[in-house]
Amino acid sequence: MKKVVLVIIIVFLISLGIGAYLLLFNDHIELILNGEKEITIEVNNEYKDLGITLKNNNKEIPNNKYTINKKDNLDTNKTGNYYIEYTINYKNKDYNITRNIKVVDTTPPTIEVNMEEVQKDYCTNKISSDLKYTANDNYDGDITDKIETIEENDNIILKVKDSSNNETTKIIKINYKEKPSNKFTLNGNNKVYVPINGTYKESGTKYTDGCGNKLNDKVKITGEVNTKELGTYKLTYEVNDEKTLTRNIIVYDPSTNIKTSSKVIYLTFDDGPGYYTNKILNILDKYNVKATFFVTHQFPSYLSLIKTEHEKGHTVALHTYTHKYDIYTSVDTYLNDFNKMNEVIKEYTGSYTKLFRFPGGSSNTVSKSYNKGIMTTLANKMQEDGYVYFDWNVSSGDASGAGSSKIYNNVINGVKKCDKCVVLMHDIKSTTANALDDILNTLTSNGYTFDSLNENSPTAHHGINN
Repeated sequence: MKKVVLVIIIVFLISLGIGAYLLLFNDHIELILNGEKEITIEVNNEYKDLGITLKNNNKEIPNNKYTINKKDNLDTNKTGNYYIEYTINYKNKDYNITRNIKVVDTTPPTIEVNMEEVQKDYCTNKISSDLKYTANDNYDGDITDKIETIEENDNIILKVKDSSNNETTKIIKINYKEKPSNKFTLNGNNKVYVPINGTYKESGTKYTDGCGNKLNDKVKITGEVNTKELGTYKLTYEVNDEKTLTRNIIVYDPSTNIKTSSKVIYLTFDDGPGYYTNKILNILDKYNVKATFFVTHQFPSYLSLIKTEHEKGHTVALHTYTHKYDIYTSVDTYLNDFNKMNEVIKEYTGSYTKLFRFPGGSSNTVSKSYNKGIMTTLANKMQEDGYVYFDWNVSSGDASGAGSSKIYNNVINGVKKCDKCVVLMHDIKSTTANALDDILNTLTSNGYTFDSLNENSPTAHHGINN
């Protein structure tokens, strides 16, 4: 019995020793990721690795006791799923663990616009503002071509999505321009001279709505003209009691009255539109006189007045784009300037013009310093191509610095010497704007007829000196 007990005790002690040995001398290695096993980061951001911790039997092992190698396919500049694989060598054994990394783009793109509100034309129902926009994304870069434009509820809605389906919306408010007012003007002059027993030809009126649609059938004309009796007759033009225009027809005796009715004056204005153009237009309206504007691009902020000139029934003709005399360097240089300005005219009037005036007139000599004979060549070529150029036979002198009083006298005295008078003036001169009312008051009172230039008008050509 004692022997059995002894054997049991010995077996127990041996088992206890083996267990203690295993506990003290056998490794239990644990490899732990610092931080999350699955990490999500924003594209283009820096990734900072938190590393790993190595434990043996739940006790951290100093990092100088093992070596670590990392292998990864990580690209933080590109969205996608990536990994980092850690290989640890400890006591000549390798242990592996992997961390998964997801690179994402959650930043929406940006839309930049040059205006927060746009104007819409009442007549054409088209956007008249020059709306410009761009879209940029932190990941895709310029994605302007992906912008979707939607117009609804008096708004322009700009939408854009990047390649990660992040979406941005920008809303631009639409403001409608007020409905333009109707326009009612006389055709021809408000004072007409007819010799006794002659024929009076009614010129009528031009009545349009603000969008240019003709409403002439709504005009009521009252009054009579008897060309067999001397006197002044009045015709009245009315439209729905909105506005009334009048025209005086003067039947005169040619044997006792000056036949000023045979004279036609073509007022022409060069170098604009500019600061004083609108004032000049208002004075022309006052006397119902139509003129011709030889326009330039010298003052871009006033270019819209070209459209006003056209809509008021004046002739818009071409002068030059730059008004620099170096356009006479060559035929191509001149034509480039000419065509550039004709594009501007088309933009504001809807069509090109065939009428023009050479800077300095066809008789200028300054062109000689750029190209000898250029004026002769240009005059011939432009006429062969179907264009009509105009000089003048009455100069107001405003380009030479004449004051308003001198301008008035130059014009009044000048038109006495011609039956078809092409008068040179400049709508960029304050002196001209100040003199024009007196000029028109005098000339209309004396029965002169005014007209704007067309392709069949007198050209008043000078002699070409180069």
